[in-house]
This record gives sequence, C-alpha cells and structure tokens, in this order.
Amino acid sequence: MTLTTTAPDPLEQEELLAGIPDLSVVIAAVNGWDVLEPTLKALDAQPERRCMEVIVVDSVGGIIRERLLAHRPRLEVIEAERLPIPKLRHLGVRQTRGKLVAILEDHGQVAPGWARSVLEAHQGPWAAVGGAVENGKRGLVNWAVFFCEYTPYMAPVAEGEATDLPGNNITYKRPHLMRHARILAQGKWESWINDSLRADGVRLASTNSVVVHHIKSFRLGYFVVQRFHFARSYAGMRRSSQSVLKRLVYGVGSAVLPALLMARVTRTVLKKRRHLGWFLVTSPLVGLFFSVGAFGEMIGYLFGPGLSLEKVE
Repeated sequence: MTLTTTAPDPLEQEELLAGIPDLSVVIAAVNGWDVLEPTLKALDAQPERRCMEVIVVDSVGGIIRERLLAHRPRLEVIEAERLPIPKLRHLGVRQTRGKLVAILEDHGQVAPGWARSVLEAHQGPWAAVGGAVENGKRGLVNWAVFFCEYTPYMAPVAEGEATDLPGNNITYKRPHLMRHARILAQGKWESWINDSLRADGVRLASTNSVVVHHIKSFRLGYFVVQRFHFARSYAGMRRSSQSVLKRLVYGVGSAVLPALLMARVTRTVLKKRRHLGWFLVTSPLVGLFFSVGAFGEMIGYLFGPGLSLEKVE
C-alpha cells in the first residue's frame, strides 16, 4: 500500500495549512473511470470542497491512477492491491484528518448541497448520519438492481433518529468511527460499525437532505454473479459469530427469503408512492435477484464466505 498525494497549488497549500478539514471523504475505487469521474466531479462542484479532503483508495491502477494523480482539485490517492472493499475503505479511513468522515462508493454521485447538508446534520447529537439513495441509471436491469439493493434508502427516508443507514451514503463523527474502524479491517461492512455504535449508547440519524445517486450500470449476468457473491460474503460474516445449529437454521431458512424480501420491498414502494411503474415492470427481475441472493446466503451460512468478498464490486 502506497500513499500518494497530488501536489496542491499555492492556494490549496495555504488552505491545507489553515487547519483540520471539516469533512473527509473516503472512496474505494474498484470500478472504471466512467463512474469514478462523475463521482469526483460532483464532489468538486460542492461549494464546501475547499474545506474537504477527498481520499481515493485505488485498487485498479493504470490509466485511472494517472488520472487521479493529475486531478484538480487535489486528491489523496492511496495505491493498494485488490482487497475486499471494507478493507480498502479502512486504508482510507486511517489517513483521514477531518472532523467528519464520509464513506461513498466510487459510483455514488452526490447531489448539489450534499456537503452542506452533511455539515448541518452533524450539528446534532448523532454519531453517524445517513441519507437517501436514488437511482441514477435508466434501464430495466438498473432499476431492478436499485429496487433490490436500495429500496429502504429511497427517498423519503426517516427524518431524525434511525437504525438502518446506507453504507454508500454515510458520515461519521471521526472519534466514533475511529473507535470501531477495526471492523472495516476485518472485512465487515459499515452496518457492523453502526451496530457497535448503538451498543455504545450513541444515536444515529438519517435525513432526506443528504442525497447520493447510484450511477453504475449493470448487465443482467454480471449483477446475478455480484448478488450471489455479496449475499454469500454477508452470510459468511454473520456465520463467524454463530453456533453450528444457528448456521443450519439460517442456512435452511434462507429458502423463504425471496418471498419475505419481495413482500417487504413491495410494501415499501407502495408506502413511498414513488417509481411504482418501474417497480411493476421490473418485479420479475427483482424476484430473480432475491432468489440468487437467498441461494448465496444459504451457501454462506452452511459453508462460509469462500472468496466471495474479494469479488464484490
């Protein structure tokens, strides 16, 4: 792992010396420049960009790394091998200096006003603040992916205290995150950090003013494979703290997940009254994705994660 900082211009150097950034943004780059570039441009367009540091943990290399090093405004680029995404994020989190630390995907395009809303939200007592996730790609498969993965975080989300926050649009007060950052190093997702924070007795919140658009485009076969590996790795993480009996119960019980998840998503879409037409026409694909995910969880509970986490993009 190598840390490379793009050279700041004199004005940026003066601002860096002025103090600690208000906000650090950590992005693990595992996909192509076609999604990473608009993600960075959206951050650059934030009026608060001068009081932010953006850290990209790049595991792709090649032309992407060259573009990152040439990028203006400046970025901090951490050169890394292809590790599981949580571990890549941990490398970035360790280098942060900001009072707040945001974690984004390399295909998570923030909306105008995102940074301002993050700073305002953290004036409250919250250890972590999550926002809404919106679909940024047209097409049947992309809409089905969105409903499969992000329906709970589709606006409107709960305004105020919450327990379920999106891992691709979340910001922590730095002391709280650093107390549990080792969870990322273990290859576990942010939801484990959030559970640990709530066990500490601190509060989490969500707000509709902090919005990210999911801008990655998927092919059907590619997402089916991705869904399997994500589900297997997720179950494998949970399996590590379960008894043999519990692993068997969860593994066999995974067979009922497609129906339960489909009912839950349908109820959420109807309640939020948004994108009903897209959900109707993509529901067969959503059901397929839930079925593949259920099979992945069954394998994960019964046999462990294998190498699935390394294959999640």
